[in-house]
Amino acid sequence: MGSTGGIGVFVKQLTTELKTHDFQITVFSFGNEAVSFDDGGVRVVKIKDLSHFNAQVRRVLQKYQVPGYHKLKLFLAFLNRVYISLYLSVFVFKHRFDMVEFHDYGGDAPYFLGRLKKVIRCHGSAVALHQFMGYGKRQTDTVFEYQMFKRFKKHVIAVSDYSAQMAQEAFQLKVRPQTIYNGVVLDRSVIQSSYLHAPTIPFSVFYFGSLRERKGIDIACETFNKVVIDFPNAQFHIMGANNNDYWNNKVVHVLSEVALAQTRYHGMVPNAEIVPYLQQAHVVLFPSYGENFSVALLEVMALKKLVICSDIPAFAEIIKHGENGLIANSNLDYPNLIKSIFENDIDIEKISSNAVDTIKNNFEMQIIINQNINYYKSLL
Repeated sequence: MGSTGGIGVFVKQLTTELKTHDFQITVFSFGNEAVSFDDGGVRVVKIKDLSHFNAQVRRVLQKYQVPGYHKLKLFLAFLNRVYISLYLSVFVFKHRFDMVEFHDYGGDAPYFLGRLKKVIRCHGSAVALHQFMGYGKRQTDTVFEYQMFKRFKKHVIAVSDYSAQMAQEAFQLKVRPQTIYNGVVLDRSVIQSSYLHAPTIPFSVFYFGSLRERKGIDIACETFNKVVIDFPNAQFHIMGANNNDYWNNKVVHVLSEVALAQTRYHGMVPNAEIVPYLQQAHVVLFPSYGENFSVALLEVMALKKLVICSDIPAFAEIIKHGENGLIANSNLDYPNLIKSIFENDIDIEKISSNAVDTIKNNFEMQIIINQNINYYKSLL
């Protein structure tokens, strides 16, 4: 399917579990090339949409500086969404589905036709990201997100209470969305009995997320610049997508010469291969400016690893400072908290064990799957 990001990981995990509960599932997508296959009982259908044709038209419009380019660009996006919506409508009718679930970002199929139950799951819309988290405004996406929520506003799921609040305010929903958190599989076979035993690398700082300012990579780098002064043997490990070559354009310039020598960028590590990397971490940083919810955070906690998070609402729903993780109230808190961890002034074993219990009691995949199933059945 190519690069699908966090929503793709969520869909893969959700459908893998749902198929064991007698649901017949199809994942429907679109792009430049058509592909279809069976993924262990889950049917995946990707249609060829109009994006390649639209891109060629936009290049011509830009080249000859055609007046009204932005309106024409919006019209091309409208045509593509009409095409996707009608194709999906016929596909769903032909195969007699009972329910269709959309994600909120981009408003991909706002003109879908059908009397079956329709659900929107809020992973993070362009509207909410702009209004509440300071992301740039994606004008085209926001137009169609508003249209989709206007048509399909009856059954909405949010991946956190904060996400529910944002969606309700952004799209003026009369009914608050139902919160169903994302979950992770808790595999006790990969949890270390003692925190600092191998494969943990003592004095290692890990950053797990996309390389972009909004995710806090700059803060993580500036933090390590300070940490390596007090702990010359400290290591900095970075894993995540290199958005717009942010590694070469920014990261290598933010890191000091000494810090850069102690830093290793592992690139974009596939989700299925991430565990051996994270098992090595002494501490993992999540300095994001804004999140709807973070599956990555749950994955780290499920490995019994100590996390330091930024003080944002989505993290505060999961992390209780000093109990199952740590929260930095300012940029200066990050190096200070890391120093306390490295000097054993914090009870690592207790906090990391509580992190695992948090996952077990609230975010373990089977708990979340049952909540989804109950919700689906309440509609059907």
